Amino acid sequence: MNTATLAPSERDFTRFLLDALDSGIIALDTAGEILFVNRRAQELFSLDPASVRGRPIGEVFQVRSPSRGASLWPPDIGESLSREMVLATEAGELTVEARWLPVARDENGLGGILSFEDITESVGELEFQRRLDRFASIGNLSAVIAHEIRNPLTGIRTTIQFVGSKMKGGLREDLEDVIKELDRIEQFTTDLLQFARPKALERVPGDVNQVIDKVLDTLSAQLSNSGVVVKRDRTEDLPGIPMDPDAMHQVLLNIIRNALDAMSEGGTLRVTTSSRRYRSRTAVEIAVHDTGCGIPEENLDRIFDPFFTTKPSGTGLGLSISLQLVREQGGRITVRNRSQGGVTFRLSFPIPPEMQNREDQDPDRR
Repeated sequence: MNTATLAPSERDFTRFLLDALDSGIIALDTAGEILFVNRRAQELFSLDPASVRGRPIGEVFQVRSPSRGASLWPPDIGESLSREMVLATEAGELTVEARWLPVARDENGLGGILSFEDITESVGELEFQRRLDRFASIGNLSAVIAHEIRNPLTGIRTTIQFVGSKMKGGLREDLEDVIKELDRIEQFTTDLLQFARPKALERVPGDVNQVIDKVLDTLSAQLSNSGVVVKRDRTEDLPGIPMDPDAMHQVLLNIIRNALDAMSEGGTLRVTTSSRRYRSRTAVEIAVHDTGCGIPEENLDRIFDPFFTTKPSGTGLGLSISLQLVREQGGRITVRNRSQGGVTFRLSFPIPPEMQNREDQDPDRR
């Protein structure tokens, strides 16, 4: 395909039509170099057309299977394809339903058009709902277990403290160690109850950037001591979304602590915020990217499961509680291994209709 053979008016009309489409379009020449990206593709991946034109698609996008992680590019010569894949750039990654349409062939290969629909929202919704469905029966059982543990635990702790007050020396120190272990059990039952019966949240319009700053300030010493460099790539003037600031703080604290654990030898933590338009809604999104060890593929679908943990001292409830808190605030949370190493947690919260109308009227905010 070579638009240079078209008259100027025809080229302008062709670009107008391609830019008007709601699908992403990437046109390639027979060498696999990018000829054109339409407006939708530019918006989805924050692309500058001038900077990507003439570059091989493999330099701009990493194209892989969402399940296997293997490269899917280039397509078989002479064949069209239609499949689910992940397109990733430095700005982020999307799950798309892609179609490769062959257009021209020469001795160098096959040129054509990669057309894609963003299906990240629908895939994320199914994944999120599947995880929530696992919680229903576990939550009821957890509440019973937590109460059965907590009631006698209070009596045991009170008795040990009373006996310890009558003793001196080594025995008293031993009893203090016992109390510390009881405190660990108490914390576990508290987490268990929060997971089983989360408190009602008080949602008020809030700024996610302010919550992120507060969490990063809280963890600044730990991040610095661990050799982790923090990058804040945030969109200013985001619309306020209904949220419980304390709950949002806990969610981000859990996620960033997990990222910190994954970067035991240092690395980079990048936190981004943005306003993103889907087909059915507009959302405020928070993405937490780390450069740590990643998550084994066999564990990726289990990390939000109650009591699942790979940490020696973990309870396996932190991310389960985080998922519930996100759900209670009307949002979604997903996790993906990054193609360049590490993990990305992505939180998405819908913008209320009255705020979405303001977004539509002010394109500079997008």
